[in-house]
Amino acid sequence: MYEFATIALLGLALYAVMQLVGSLAHLSRTTSVTLTILLGVGLTWLLDYNVFAGWGQVFRDDWMGVVTTGIVVAGMSTVWNAVFGFLASYPHRSTTDADATHIRAA
Repeated sequence: MYEFATIALLGLALYAVMQLVGSLAHLSRTTSVTLTILLGVGLTWLLDYNVFAGWGQVFRDDWMGVVTTGIVVAGMSTVWNAVFGFLASYPHRSTTDADATHIRAA
């Protein structure tokens, strides 16, 4: 359970870094995805963190687990992007529904 929480929080940190980079400079979608993966792998390499070792999975070499964990962290940052995108659009949906009900009632 702690391994999943660690991956989720590292993904959140990577999401925040990518939002900062995106606000400083406009990146194409390809560049953004590539940079997210590279930063995710770099972050796990810097921390020397292998989530699969915590789950009892063994790779042939240690670096494979670290790189794969970085790719998983990059994927988790995409999940955070979707979650925050939904939460940001939710108030617009609720006011639109309320306005439509108010217009029909009038």
